[in-house]
Amino acid sequence: MFDHRWQRFFAACGVIFAILTGAGLEGFWAQPPSFGLSSQATAHYYAVHRTGFLVGITLITVGMAFLLAWTVQYGAMLLKLDRASPEGSLVVVAVTVASLAASPILLSFDLAIFSIAAFRPTSTSPDVTRALSDVAWIGSELIWPMLAAGMALGGMLMLRTRRQPGGFPAWLGYYSFLAAVIEFFQVPIIFVKTGPFSASGAFAWYSTTGSWGIWAVALSFVMWRILGDQHLADH
Repeated sequence: MFDHRWQRFFAACGVIFAILTGAGLEGFWAQPPSFGLSSQATAHYYAVHRTGFLVGITLITVGMAFLLAWTVQYGAMLLKLDRASPEGSLVVVAVTVASLAASPILLSFDLAIFSIAAFRPTSTSPDVTRALSDVAWIGSELIWPMLAAGMALGGMLMLRTRRQPGGFPAWLGYYSFLAAVIEFFQVPIIFVKTGPFSASGAFAWYSTTGSWGIWAVALSFVMWRILGDQHLADH
């Protein structure tokens, strides 16, 4: 019973992550500025939105802890299904979990860089502030290959084990593939500074962060339901 409660809590951590990150990004954090701005305009942007940045960074940083806990729980459930499958592969599960766990770890470093850029923007050289901003924004989005790999491999494992007791529904496996494909919209971000495929653009930024959030929330609800069904079956 003790373990079951913790597992359900960790399953719900995906929703907590989405709420904290959504509130941080949309409620407080100023949305990505154009990467075509001058260094002076970028520094001014950070100075004007300093409080929003710092509050948003704090919320999202806390959200990363919940995301990491959720990822471990997701991996444990995939591992349980994989062990029961005659075609199971521990290596595939390990790569899936490692790929997804890299996101909150790497994003925590990017959040630290964001906080430095927003810490004293009026007394730091504008060129330095813009450089820090570029490193943080682009670095936070260049996690996409690992995130896409984790989504796609997880989707493959879901589909392969969907008929097993405690298996994930097929629709979630297919959506995992779709979410992985959407991550490829971030390929051009280091080649262009403005437009829909720039790091602040509609495709590279809004579609990918939106689909990631939807994926995490949907998966959390399914994980919660599966764990509840398993508990009832065991008792």
